[in-house]
Amino acid sequence: MRCFLLLFVLSIGPRAADAAYDITADSVHRHIAVLADDSMEGRQVGETGELKAAQYIQGVFAQAGLLPHDNNGSYLQAFEFIKKIDFGPNNTLRLNGQPLEIGRDYQPLEYSASGSFDFVEVVDVGYGIVTDDSSHHDYRDKDVHGKAVLVRRFTPQQESDTTAADTIFDRHAGFSAKISTAIDHGAAGIFFITPETHDDTLMSAGVVHARPKNVPVILLRRVALERLGLNLANPAIESAQGVTDLIRVPDTGYNVVGLLPGKSDTVQIIGAHYDHLGWGGPASRYRGATPMIHNGADDNASGVAALLELARYFGTRRDSLENSLLFIAFSGEEAGTLGSGHYVRNWTVDRSKARLMINMDMIGRLAEQEKGLAILGTGTCAEFKEYFNQKNLGDLKVVFSESGSGPSDHSAFYNDSIPCLFFFTGAHQDYHTPDDDTEKIDTRGIVQVSTLISDIVRHFDNHHGPLTFQRTKGSGTGRPPQLSVSLGIMPDFVSQVKGLGVDGVTPEKPAERAGIVKGDVIIKIGERTVGDIYDYMNALQKYRKGDSCRIQLVRGIDTLEVTVEFK
Repeated sequence: MRCFLLLFVLSIGPRAADAAYDITADSVHRHIAVLADDSMEGRQVGETGELKAAQYIQGVFAQAGLLPHDNNGSYLQAFEFIKKIDFGPNNTLRLNGQPLEIGRDYQPLEYSASGSFDFVEVVDVGYGIVTDDSSHHDYRDKDVHGKAVLVRRFTPQQESDTTAADTIFDRHAGFSAKISTAIDHGAAGIFFITPETHDDTLMSAGVVHARPKNVPVILLRRVALERLGLNLANPAIESAQGVTDLIRVPDTGYNVVGLLPGKSDTVQIIGAHYDHLGWGGPASRYRGATPMIHNGADDNASGVAALLELARYFGTRRDSLENSLLFIAFSGEEAGTLGSGHYVRNWTVDRSKARLMINMDMIGRLAEQEKGLAILGTGTCAEFKEYFNQKNLGDLKVVFSESGSGPSDHSAFYNDSIPCLFFFTGAHQDYHTPDDDTEKIDTRGIVQVSTLISDIVRHFDNHHGPLTFQRTKGSGTGRPPQLSVSLGIMPDFVSQVKGLGVDGVTPEKPAERAGIVKGDVIIKIGERTVGDIYDYMNALQKYRKGDSCRIQLVRGIDTLEVTVEFK
């Protein structure tokens, strides 16, 4: 495969020393045909297909005249991550003197320390919530120092469904927040139970992001409490002894980093992630029984194709560049922006010399998008607005958003105070399914997007003086709340609407069964007003399997109500 990739790279076009290169639809297609080929097996971080794709990318970088720019003199910037957690052979647990079985009765969580414990007292602290103003304080008048605590998942059920009542607990609902609160109060062990009002399962999250704490953290299944004859509403756990034995399985991913030197060491950064879902996993929307490769032609071979073509384009124009250009193909984006997060913690250039970052993620479906191209991050820099105000976009339809945060790699740079722009042509029914394949890509649209980006790069290359970084509204960076149900929609991150737009509906999910369709705008779930994705997530947090709720939405000029059942 390595020899094939090298031969392919040598065949794709002129070297940097040749005449000025122009981006074409055919050249874009050739990159996508390689990256989204079945031989790459979906380019999952840590797998063989990821390394094959990285080798192809670095070959194009080298041909374009980019210099290796990892700190070790390589194109590949390695980063480690925890791929999964295995249970070791020594896990044991006895509650009230009775042995429990791992998996069936209990499960140590990814946050847990490994080691032995012996608690002669387990203090029930309800939902384990302490609000900022202490109006709700589950630890009040309870001595938990050096003891274990029993904590209920999720949040108290409210007597009223008002927005204010729900919002009080939103940021305290997840495992991480409750674990921090328990440790802050001196707890030496944490046992979670699930209220009867919620599903007693954990959703698989794939790659592990949590760092282990220095205390055991264990989820007790309701079936275990029932077998021990404990009252689920008020279980009297008097003692807990055992061992937690968790094996954190490491793996390595690779960013591909290349520098095109300009006349100065000030840099503009152009990036796109090249990893995808492999054979599926928790993030896949595919529901078939037979595993299938997820080739990710749009997500995100499309963005990488543009990245490679821009490298070739500017490689033949390097003599005119004032600023250097840093090209980065990130990996681990699908697992939680692992590669971009690693990069901003381990810069290969002087961080103070970075002027801006441009990110391309899913830019391969322009022709089928009624709204056109989405450009996010215009509010992260005052000079961006000046540029777009004077730019003639011709017949290219564009929707702008000021927000600098979002579900892709530019967020890591925005959080590191770098002005950033994010290019995106929208979600579609093939998103995160095996049907996201090469034949559905609008390569001419990618050329249009790449041409606009090349103009932006040239404009700010000639822009003298610093760029003014700005924080934008609605740029929360917290982790989403725990959800036990899913509506089954693809949110519309592009449209400037009051509410949450629906960009797609997953077959056989609650939204489809309720009659929600693409183009609808959700404005209310139950009694909670929905103004954005954060309101939407927090509204869903209070529902469980078996529940139903009324959803108010706008369809065209009509306001409708539908009933959704979470089966």
